[in-house]
Amino acid sequence: MAKRKAARPFLLLLAIVCLFLSSTNPSEAAKQQADEIAISVRVSPASSHVSRLTVRPAKSLIRSILKSPEAPAGAPPHPVRATVEIKGTRYFLGYDGAFHDPAHRKNIRLPAATYRQLDQHVTLLESSHYGKQLPWDEVRQHFRRMSHATVIDLETGEQFRVQRRAGSRHADVQPLTREDTRTMKQIYQGKWSWKRRAILVYINGTHYAASMHGMPHGAGAIQGNQFPGHFCIHFQGSSTHRKTEPDPSHSLMILKASGKLYETINAALPEQLADYFLTSLHEHDHYALSLTTASESLPATLTGIQSIKRSNPYEQHEAEPLLEIELAVRVDYLDQRGREHKDTWAFTIARLSPCDPWKIVEVLPESHKRLSRG
Repeated sequence: MAKRKAARPFLLLLAIVCLFLSSTNPSEAAKQQADEIAISVRVSPASSHVSRLTVRPAKSLIRSILKSPEAPAGAPPHPVRATVEIKGTRYFLGYDGAFHDPAHRKNIRLPAATYRQLDQHVTLLESSHYGKQLPWDEVRQHFRRMSHATVIDLETGEQFRVQRRAGSRHADVQPLTREDTRTMKQIYQGKWSWKRRAILVYINGTHYAASMHGMPHGAGAIQGNQFPGHFCIHFQGSSTHRKTEPDPSHSLMILKASGKLYETINAALPEQLADYFLTSLHEHDHYALSLTTASESLPATLTGIQSIKRSNPYEQHEAEPLLEIELAVRVDYLDQRGREHKDTWAFTIARLSPCDPWKIVEVLPESHKRLSRG
């Protein structure tokens, strides 16, 4: 099911532009015309679910982009906000406005007016690709008990139907049919899991940003769907059965489903950043993890972790550090063999200036330091 949403009022002024929105497989390449720009967005670099927008005619914008001067050489933007194709050439647009030509390994400095025009098109496409981040108390008025909805997995684009059966702090739902159950299990690579995933929940013409886990539990009442119980869908402000505060992992995936993950992590304080790192590691979300660090690579000592949680509160600081801070964080985790570990991790978190975002530059487990000294 392709997604369709109305453009914002200010974008309706672009009456001369023909906009075509679709969700396609990234391997499919549409034929490029001389007067059109093809824009695509996805939730992460590994996502196979891509939304595309074709702007036509776009001769003026194309001319402005192609005549833009080169900027100082640099790496491609990370993360990539959108991919832009013009006359067979692919460009990467970053969240910071960086515009990169990977084929020629050069950056391009877009004039302010050119960037604003391109940004309007990208913003329109993002409004279609991502979901609305609305509070559970509001969503539940539209997603009432016994009503139906469509779940769309943002990484794969796979979708299935569910029915809300119960739940007060979140939605307890069940797949409608055995085919829906089969699709859900395929999303989890054929194995039920508590891991959270970013999803859209389509209800009465609106896509809501949400998070689900993939573990059947409790009672199930739909005959013949071959789903042994129900599973949970969380929206903004939802909580689990046992706690009143939102679950960090579900909250992370809701940010991802709403398209607000990058800006939220970029605005995080050091302690919040360390928590986003641990939550991303716990969920095995390598894209979210990469947003928290100054380097995309993860220390080899941390790659074999099955699950992890912070076990101590952060110490209070008299004043916010200027450019660098070290945090000692006690963690409990399971390795890939299911063995329990307790350790203290030393986080070094820094920023280039008070105006720049905090990034994790080093994570050093105390156990690793002991081994090094030995």
